[in-house]
Amino acid sequence: MADLFSLGVIFEISIPTLIVIMLLSVVTSAIHGATGVAGGFLLAAALAPLIGVKPVVPVMSVALLISHSTRALLNLRDVNWKVFLIICLTGVPCLLAVAFVYGDLSSTFIAVFLGCVILASIPMRRWAKARSIRAKKRHLAGIGAVYGGFSGASIGPGMLLLPFMLGYGLTKEAFVATLAVIALVTNVIRVGVFGSTDLLGGGFLALGLLVGLMTIPGNWIGRTLLRRMTNERHADYLDVLTVLGAVNFFWLAWRS
Repeated sequence: MADLFSLGVIFEISIPTLIVIMLLSVVTSAIHGATGVAGGFLLAAALAPLIGVKPVVPVMSVALLISHSTRALLNLRDVNWKVFLIICLTGVPCLLAVAFVYGDLSSTFIAVFLGCVILASIPMRRWAKARSIRAKKRHLAGIGAVYGGFSGASIGPGMLLLPFMLGYGLTKEAFVATLAVIALVTNVIRVGVFGSTDLLGGGFLALGLLVGLMTIPGNWIGRTLLRRMTNERHADYLDVLTVLGAVNFFWLAWRS
C-alpha cells in the first residue's frame, strides 16, 4: 500500500485514476495491435477526461516514443531514407512552429481540433483504399508539411501520409518502416519542445513513460485478437471506435 501511495505522489494523481490509466493503456494498445491503426488517438481520447485535454498530446508523445522506437529498430533495414528526408524536410519546421504555440491554445480548441482530426481519419482511410495515387517528390514534400502541422497539436495524423507514401512506390514493409522512423522523429521533437515548457511537469513525463510501457502487453494481446477477426469486422470495429473517440473530444470541448 505504501508503494502505491508513493506512485500516486510521483504522478500527482489518485491511485484509482492511475490504475484506470494503466488498464486503458493495455486495452487501447490491444485495439491498436488488432487494427494496426488508431491506437494513439484512442488512448488520447480515453486519457483526456482523466488528466485533462491539454496534457494529452505531451503525455502521448512520451508514450509513443517507446512503441515507435521499437518498430523503427525492428524495421530499420526496410526504411526508405529518401522518402524519410523529403517528408521531414518540410514536416519538421511546421511541426516546430505548431508545437511551440501549443501551450497557448485553449483546452476547448485542442479538444475540437483533436476530435476533427480523429473523425477525418474515417473518410481519409476509405478514400485512400479506393484510389491509387501516383505521388512524386513534390507531393511528398507537400503532404509532409501538412503532416508536420497537424502533428504539432494532435495525435494520429500519420494516416495522411499513407496514400502518398504507397503511391510513391513504397512496399508495405518499406511504408511501415519509414513511417515508424518519421513518427519517432516527430515524437522526439514534440517531447523536446514540450519538455522545455511546463507541459511535461507535474509527473506527466513519468506518466507518459508508464503508459508507453503498459502498451507493450496490450500490443501482444491485440496481435492475438487480429488472427481471429475478419477483414469486414475489422473495418467496422475501427470506424465505431474512431467515432466514439471523436465524440469524446467534442463532449469535452462542450463541457469546458
